[in-house]
Amino acid sequence: MKMLLINAPFPYEERPTAPLGLTCLAGYLLREGVDVSIEDCIVQPHSRRRARENLDRLRPDVVGATAVTMNVKAALRILSDYKEEQPGLVTVMGGPHVTFDAENILLRNPCVDYVVRGEGEITCTELLRALDSGAPVESIQGISYRSNGAVVHHEDRPFLQDINVLPFPAIHLVPLSRYRAMGFPITMVTSRGCPYECIFCVGRRMVGRRVRHFDVQRVVDEFETLSRLGFAVICIVDDLFTANKARCMEICDNILQRGISHLWSAFSRVDTVSEPLLRRMKSAGCMALCFGIESGNQAILDRIKKKTTLDECRRAAQLCHETGVEPWMSFVLGLPGETPETVRQTMEFGKTLSENYGFHILAPFPGTEVRERCDAYGMTILTDDWDRYDANQSVSATGSIAPEEIDRVVGEFNAGIFEYLDDISAKKAAGEPLSPRDEGIWEGRRNFEFGRDLILGGLVERYPGMANGAGDNGVLDDFVEYLSHGMGWPREQIGRQVQRLMNMRCLEEKVVNPRTTIAWT
Repeated sequence: MKMLLINAPFPYEERPTAPLGLTCLAGYLLREGVDVSIEDCIVQPHSRRRARENLDRLRPDVVGATAVTMNVKAALRILSDYKEEQPGLVTVMGGPHVTFDAENILLRNPCVDYVVRGEGEITCTELLRALDSGAPVESIQGISYRSNGAVVHHEDRPFLQDINVLPFPAIHLVPLSRYRAMGFPITMVTSRGCPYECIFCVGRRMVGRRVRHFDVQRVVDEFETLSRLGFAVICIVDDLFTANKARCMEICDNILQRGISHLWSAFSRVDTVSEPLLRRMKSAGCMALCFGIESGNQAILDRIKKKTTLDECRRAAQLCHETGVEPWMSFVLGLPGETPETVRQTMEFGKTLSENYGFHILAPFPGTEVRERCDAYGMTILTDDWDRYDANQSVSATGSIAPEEIDRVVGEFNAGIFEYLDDISAKKAAGEPLSPRDEGIWEGRRNFEFGRDLILGGLVERYPGMANGAGDNGVLDDFVEYLSHGMGWPREQIGRQVQRLMNMRCLEEKVVNPRTTIAWT
């Protein structure tokens, strides 16, 4: 069997990373004998023409896509393109949105043949084997599909008891150089599962309440491999990396014993950190921890079942500052019980914890308790337009504060950030000195913008190259000249950016007789 996996587009403003879920699935399928390819539409923009080219070149038997709520409509449009180009193609969808919205997805979207719910490795493998052999699918757990005009849901598949049966993610199938070019991190997981039950999150239902760990040696092996790929930061995206302090310490000790020197970050909870743990993490390269604070009002924290206190939030922030680990604080406005006063409390509380804090707006995703019991929480769902579920605009209402007011508060906060960034750019353009922090911010923003423009414009792919034998640096100079006509950037800056990407091994010279061109690595 040949399977093409689709990673649907995702806004660059959300700092997308290489598709970890798809590469985990692909690694397992490859080991089971499936011929797998990944089409990453985040860094390889989709078009109907590209779909035709992929079908002609790869000849897949099955096309599968993953999606979260905010990009599920984009994933469906892409699958529809593939289905229309090749009507007999089998299509599959997986991911958190379709896991909890399978009925609607299948009833309303004829372009989807099967939904794989929950953890997908074994379910997808069994489905492909059945399709390949013509065997019935009735015994496969964890799938949904149409039959005689109705949607059939098979029983849930139990979570994997030992996730160490999974191979390493097949990251070689993804064009990593394009993510490096924009300065995005590379991600990994060391566990699956979340023991907490926050009402706005699907994590526990998606991966289970029991935390299942990868062996420490395997974790550090993967970390060491990622450290060689040229990314500035490795982000550990477990729901809760610090759930087990002893194991976290052991991972840090192994990183230090192997002499791996690389910056990394992780997600944590304020009630799971201590000074000894943070100092060990810092010594092993941890530069930041992201904490979901959610609210500056204790009654709201209790209502959403966060099971943390404001004092614990303050203590975690203080410990991070004392140990040199940067605390990144994340808040959600529009939670049940939100009022103008609680919004003010949350905004003020954020300022007291860290320089790095930000706000999202509640998006009651399918599968969350706050959506399924919205009446009990006094919430009103305003729309099921999934494109609006980006957590940057109100799609629900608490009844005690207007959604428009929530949008205004978050919009003004974000506008202040962009105003600060624009002020840095203006000072740079005027030749004024910048602080080291602002210099780093400016440089990171310009690097991102240049990489983004190259990718979205398809400029590298469209470069015609030069006849071979053009001489030293001939093709590089020609490439810079070519970009200067299409990007609107000063030629000098383009030259520096191109050299940066060559040094980072994001771009390379490539001989395609009889011409030499520049290509993504």
